[in-house]
Amino acid sequence: MNVLNLLVGLNSVVLIFLVVNVFKPFFGSYAAKKGENLATKEDIAQLTKIAEGIKAKISDEVWDRQEQWKLKRDAILEAIRSIAAIKESLAGLNSCFCTSLPECEALKQKKTDERNAFKETNSNLWCAKFVAEIVVGTDLNENLYQFYQEAAKIAVEIMNGDSSYFNSPEGKKALADKTNAVIREARKELGIPDRGDLITSDINY
Repeated sequence: MNVLNLLVGLNSVVLIFLVVNVFKPFFGSYAAKKGENLATKEDIAQLTKIAEGIKAKISDEVWDRQEQWKLKRDAILEAIRSIAAIKESLAGLNSCFCTSLPECEALKQKKTDERNAFKETNSNLWCAKFVAEIVVGTDLNENLYQFYQEAAKIAVEIMNGDSSYFNSPEGKKALADKTNAVIREARKELGIPDRGDLITSDINY
Protein backbone atom coordinates (compact mmCIF):
# COMPACT_ATOMS: atom_id res chain seq x y z
CA MET A 1 0.00 0.00 0.00
CA ASN A 2 2.90 2.31 0.75
CA VAL A 3 4.42 1.47 -2.61
CA LEU A 4 1.11 2.36 -4.35
CA ASN A 5 0.92 5.65 -2.50
CA LEU A 6 4.52 6.32 -3.40
CA LEU A 7 3.82 5.68 -7.10
CA VAL A 8 0.74 7.90 -7.07
CA GLY A 9 2.70 10.65 -5.36
CA LEU A 10 5.52 10.24 -7.84
CA ASN A 11 3.08 10.47 -10.76
CA SER A 12 1.63 13.64 -9.27
CA VAL A 13 5.06 15.19 -8.93
CA VAL A 14 5.90 14.27 -12.53
CA LEU A 15 2.57 15.68 -13.78
CA ILE A 16 3.09 18.91 -11.88
CA PHE A 17 6.63 19.14 -13.21
CA LEU A 18 5.37 18.67 -16.77
CA VAL A 19 2.63 21.27 -16.36
CA VAL A 20 4.96 23.80 -14.78
CA ASN A 21 7.95 23.30 -17.04
CA VAL A 22 6.58 21.95 -20.31
CA PHE A 23 3.02 23.19 -20.81
CA LYS A 24 3.30 26.50 -18.91
CA PRO A 25 4.93 28.40 -21.81
CA PHE A 26 2.10 27.31 -24.13
CA PHE A 27 -0.61 28.29 -21.65
CA GLY A 28 1.18 31.57 -20.87
CA SER A 29 1.57 32.39 -24.55
CA TYR A 30 -2.10 31.58 -25.22
CA ALA A 31 -3.26 33.69 -22.29
CA ALA A 32 -1.00 36.55 -23.32
CA LYS A 33 -2.28 36.38 -26.91
CA LYS A 34 -5.91 36.39 -25.73
CA GLY A 35 -5.16 39.34 -23.49
CA GLU A 36 -3.42 41.17 -26.32
CA ASN A 37 -6.37 40.58 -28.66
CA LEU A 38 -8.79 41.85 -26.03
CA ALA A 39 -6.67 44.93 -25.40
CA THR A 40 -6.40 45.58 -29.16
CA LYS A 41 -10.17 45.38 -29.58
CA GLU A 42 -10.67 47.75 -26.67
CA ASP A 43 -8.08 50.15 -28.10
CA ILE A 44 -9.73 50.07 -31.53
CA ALA A 45 -13.14 50.70 -29.99
CA GLN A 46 -11.74 53.61 -27.98
CA LEU A 47 -9.91 55.10 -30.98
CA THR A 48 -13.02 54.70 -33.14
CA LYS A 49 -15.08 56.53 -30.53
CA ILE A 50 -12.52 59.34 -30.36
CA ALA A 51 -12.34 59.57 -34.17
CA GLU A 52 -16.12 59.71 -34.47
CA GLY A 53 -16.24 62.46 -31.85
CA ILE A 54 -13.60 64.48 -33.70
CA LYS A 55 -15.40 63.93 -37.00
CA ALA A 56 -18.71 65.07 -35.51
CA LYS A 57 -17.07 68.15 -34.01
CA ILE A 58 -15.39 69.04 -37.30
CA SER A 59 -18.68 68.51 -39.16
CA ASP A 60 -20.49 70.79 -36.72
CA GLU A 61 -17.80 73.47 -37.02
CA VAL A 62 -17.81 73.27 -40.83
CA TRP A 63 -21.61 73.44 -40.86
CA ASP A 64 -21.52 76.47 -38.53
CA ARG A 65 -18.97 78.23 -40.74
CA GLN A 66 -21.02 77.50 -43.86
CA GLU A 67 -24.20 78.78 -42.27
CA GLN A 68 -22.47 81.91 -41.01
CA TRP A 69 -21.04 82.53 -44.48
CA LYS A 70 -24.50 82.11 -46.02
CA LEU A 71 -25.93 84.63 -43.54
CA LYS A 72 -23.14 87.06 -44.42
CA ARG A 73 -23.62 86.53 -48.16
CA ASP A 74 -27.39 87.02 -47.97
CA ALA A 75 -27.04 90.16 -45.84
CA ILE A 76 -24.51 91.67 -48.24
CA LEU A 77 -26.55 90.85 -51.35
CA GLU A 78 -29.67 92.33 -49.76
CA ALA A 79 -27.75 95.52 -49.02
CA ILE A 80 -26.54 95.73 -52.65
CA ARG A 81 -30.08 95.16 -53.92
CA SER A 82 -31.30 97.94 -51.61
CA ILE A 83 -28.70 100.33 -53.04
CA ALA A 84 -29.84 99.52 -56.58
CA ALA A 85 -33.47 100.12 -55.55
CA ILE A 86 -32.54 103.50 -54.02
CA LYS A 87 -30.88 104.62 -57.27
CA GLU A 88 -33.90 103.55 -59.28
CA SER A 89 -36.16 105.39 -56.85
CA LEU A 90 -34.07 108.57 -57.19
CA ALA A 91 -34.61 108.38 -60.94
CA GLY A 92 -38.35 108.05 -60.33
CA LEU A 93 -38.34 111.10 -58.07
CA ASN A 94 -36.42 113.11 -60.64
CA SER A 95 -38.89 112.22 -63.41
CA CYS A 96 -41.81 113.88 -61.63
CA PHE A 97 -40.27 116.53 -59.35
CA CYS A 98 -37.82 118.00 -61.85
CA THR A 99 -40.08 118.34 -64.85
CA SER A 100 -41.35 121.19 -66.99
CA LEU A 101 -44.81 119.63 -67.23
CA PRO A 102 -47.65 121.70 -65.77
CA GLU A 103 -48.92 120.70 -62.36
CA CYS A 104 -52.01 118.50 -62.59
CA GLU A 105 -53.74 115.83 -60.56
CA ALA A 106 -51.91 113.04 -62.39
CA LEU A 107 -48.55 114.65 -61.67
CA LYS A 108 -49.47 115.21 -58.04
CA GLN A 109 -50.39 111.53 -57.72
CA LYS A 110 -47.14 110.55 -59.44
CA LYS A 111 -45.17 112.65 -56.98
CA THR A 112 -46.97 111.02 -54.06
CA ASP A 113 -46.33 107.54 -55.46
CA GLU A 114 -42.65 108.21 -56.09
CA ARG A 115 -42.23 109.82 -52.67
CA ASN A 116 -43.79 106.77 -51.02
CA ALA A 117 -41.68 104.45 -53.16
CA PHE A 118 -38.53 106.24 -52.02
CA LYS A 119 -39.60 106.02 -48.38
CA GLU A 120 -40.05 102.28 -48.79
CA THR A 121 -36.71 101.72 -50.50
CA ASN A 122 -35.02 103.95 -47.95
CA SER A 123 -36.58 101.91 -45.15
CA ASN A 124 -35.45 98.69 -46.81
CA LEU A 125 -31.90 100.02 -47.03
CA TRP A 126 -31.96 100.93 -43.34
CA CYS A 127 -33.13 97.40 -42.46
CA ALA A 128 -30.43 95.89 -44.69
CA LYS A 129 -27.85 98.11 -42.98
CA PHE A 130 -29.02 96.94 -39.57
CA VAL A 131 -28.80 93.27 -40.57
CA ALA A 132 -25.36 93.82 -42.09
CA GLU A 133 -24.20 95.40 -38.83
CA ILE A 134 -25.14 92.23 -36.95
CA VAL A 135 -23.95 89.64 -39.47
CA VAL A 136 -21.02 91.28 -41.26
CA GLY A 137 -19.37 94.01 -39.23
CA THR A 138 -18.76 97.69 -38.75
CA ASP A 139 -16.89 98.62 -41.95
CA LEU A 140 -19.66 97.62 -44.36
CA ASN A 141 -22.24 99.08 -42.00
CA GLU A 142 -20.44 102.43 -41.96
CA ASN A 143 -20.22 102.51 -45.76
CA LEU A 144 -23.92 101.69 -46.04
CA TYR A 145 -24.71 104.50 -43.61
CA GLN A 146 -22.68 106.96 -45.69
CA PHE A 147 -24.58 105.89 -48.82
CA TYR A 148 -27.89 106.16 -46.94
CA GLN A 149 -27.16 109.73 -45.88
CA GLU A 150 -26.02 110.81 -49.34
CA ALA A 151 -29.07 109.26 -51.03
CA ALA A 152 -31.42 110.96 -48.55
CA LYS A 153 -29.74 114.33 -49.19
CA ILE A 154 -30.10 113.90 -52.96
CA ALA A 155 -33.76 112.88 -52.58
CA VAL A 156 -34.52 116.04 -50.62
CA GLU A 157 -32.78 118.16 -53.27
CA ILE A 158 -34.76 116.47 -56.05
CA MET A 159 -38.07 116.97 -54.25
CA ASN A 160 -37.14 120.65 -53.95
CA GLY A 161 -36.74 120.80 -57.74
CA ASP A 162 -32.93 120.50 -57.87
CA SER A 163 -31.91 118.01 -60.58
CA SER A 164 -28.16 118.64 -60.44
CA TYR A 165 -27.60 115.02 -59.40
CA PHE A 166 -28.75 113.88 -62.84
CA ASN A 167 -27.46 116.81 -64.85
CA SER A 168 -23.73 116.67 -64.17
CA PRO A 169 -21.01 114.08 -63.54
CA GLU A 170 -20.02 116.00 -60.42
CA GLY A 171 -23.55 115.66 -59.11
CA LYS A 172 -23.42 111.88 -59.36
CA LYS A 173 -19.84 111.40 -58.21
CA ALA A 174 -20.58 111.72 -54.49
CA LEU A 175 -23.13 108.92 -54.54
CA ALA A 176 -20.94 106.88 -56.90
CA ASP A 177 -18.05 107.13 -54.42
CA LYS A 178 -20.32 105.93 -51.62
CA THR A 179 -21.54 103.07 -53.82
CA ASN A 180 -17.98 102.02 -54.64
CA ALA A 181 -17.04 102.02 -50.98
CA VAL A 182 -19.90 99.59 -50.26
CA ILE A 183 -18.96 97.38 -53.22
CA ARG A 184 -15.30 97.20 -52.19
CA GLU A 185 -16.20 96.25 -48.63
CA ALA A 186 -18.77 93.72 -49.86
CA ARG A 187 -16.17 92.05 -52.09
CA LYS A 188 -13.70 92.01 -49.21
CA GLU A 189 -16.21 90.35 -46.90
CA LEU A 190 -17.16 87.76 -49.54
CA GLY A 191 -13.54 87.04 -50.46
CA ILE A 192 -13.97 88.32 -54.03
CA PRO A 193 -10.86 90.05 -55.45
CA ASP A 194 -11.32 93.70 -56.36
CA ARG A 195 -11.03 93.74 -60.15
CA GLY A 196 -10.78 97.51 -60.32
CA ASP A 197 -13.90 97.79 -62.48
CA LEU A 198 -15.96 99.97 -60.17
CA ILE A 199 -18.02 102.84 -61.50
CA THR A 200 -16.46 106.31 -61.51
CA SER A 201 -19.82 108.09 -61.63
CA ASP A 202 -23.51 107.38 -61.93
CA ILE A 203 -23.87 109.39 -65.13
CA ASN A 204 -24.99 106.41 -67.18
CA TYR A 205 -27.40 105.05 -64.62
